[in-house]
Amino acid sequence: MDKLVLLLPALPLLSALLTHLLAGVLGRGAVRIGLVGGILVWLLSAGLLWLKLAGQAASLHGIGTHWGSLLFDPLSLLMAFVIATISLIVRVYSLRYMAEESGYVRFFILLDLMVATLLVMVAAGDLITLLVAWHLIGVLLYFLLGQDMRSQSAHRYGFWTLITYRIGDLPLLLAAVLLFHAYGTWSLPEIFAQVQADPAATTVLGLPLAEVVAALVALAAFARSAQFLLHTWLPYTMEGPSPVSALMHAGIVNAGGFLINRFAPVFVHTSEVLHWVFLVGLLTSLIGSVLMLTQNDIKKSLGYSTMGQMGFMIMECGVGAFALAIFHLIAHGLFKGTLFLNAGGVIGEARRHDNTPKDALYTFIIEKQPQGNRYPWLLMAALTLLVPLAVLGLAHWAVEPAIFHQQGAVVLLFFGWVTGVQLLFATYNMRSENCRAGWAGYWH
Repeated sequence: MDKLVLLLPALPLLSALLTHLLAGVLGRGAVRIGLVGGILVWLLSAGLLWLKLAGQAASLHGIGTHWGSLLFDPLSLLMAFVIATISLIVRVYSLRYMAEESGYVRFFILLDLMVATLLVMVAAGDLITLLVAWHLIGVLLYFLLGQDMRSQSAHRYGFWTLITYRIGDLPLLLAAVLLFHAYGTWSLPEIFAQVQADPAATTVLGLPLAEVVAALVALAAFARSAQFLLHTWLPYTMEGPSPVSALMHAGIVNAGGFLINRFAPVFVHTSEVLHWVFLVGLLTSLIGSVLMLTQNDIKKSLGYSTMGQMGFMIMECGVGAFALAIFHLIAHGLFKGTLFLNAGGVIGEARRHDNTPKDALYTFIIEKQPQGNRYPWLLMAALTLLVPLAVLGLAHWAVEPAIFHQQGAVVLLFFGWVTGVQLLFATYNMRSENCRAGWAGYWH
């Protein structure tokens, strides 16, 4: 039964091929083939995940002796189920949302190819398969972002994304070469077993192999997950269709966190690299969260929000909480995918109706009579920073005073403090905007 894992990427590939061949006969109706394929992939991934949870042993299956292998393990099956779920939701949404766009059939063919490639990436059992899938994701994302042939900006920013991804491919390629040179195999389970047996192995230059490989893998993850200094492409990919944005922010950008988790057997032997991973994630989370609060474009705001959340996820990897990072990845993917799909509908409705919405909720929040701000800005800033800190500190001190002597607990407290500050600031900022809007309506 576990050999059925080979069907996971095969089904969307077959769906893409049939859609292309039958498009001339069925026209736009050919995209329904992809919908059936998406349902089958979801059912298969759910069945394989249940099989694994029932106690089936991890195994490796392939089409070649040295490459083309897929892993039947908890991480690959869980990620495959998440990808199948999100892609099915995006596919159903796109059937009507993309109906008025050019290249309707082409979009669903590219979507099938992207899903197949993502499934290969998360289940790759050897370095060659992982590298091929890692590279193809960037290429397919470029074509999806440039779905609208008439938009020059979409093509320009899509190419920018492709270049950033190619930069991130180089460290992963170098890490694969070093691992093969050291251990003589491309198989990931064999490599991880040898790293576990001899974590002090060195490269040809005498450098610690585990630390060099972990650093290179982290760099590849940073480029894919829009970490600071490699994040500039993410906010400008909003020219693509909303379903593409949903798939990208719910699954593709998360690939960096998945990659670090896949190489967790290497990272556990590299405390210094994990410290740097934590610092990069910390900086990214702060910058992304602050930039998100300053945007007035809904999709850019969601884009910077993704950057901040990816920073939090990388932080979790940096403190060794790999399982927590996967949970964060799944929760964020489902939540952010829903937000982007809803954003598409909101933007489309706003384009059709230029006037101000006239529903009761809008009138209650925006058009209410404002009250004067009696609190100086400095006092509000101090309250915003100190209140979450006081609440968290007192709560944890009352439960367990010794918790502040634990490094991991302090990190998580800081995590909660930053999130609380962001929430209070966003609430205060929305209140200020409402007041200004109310005064403007009053005087006009």
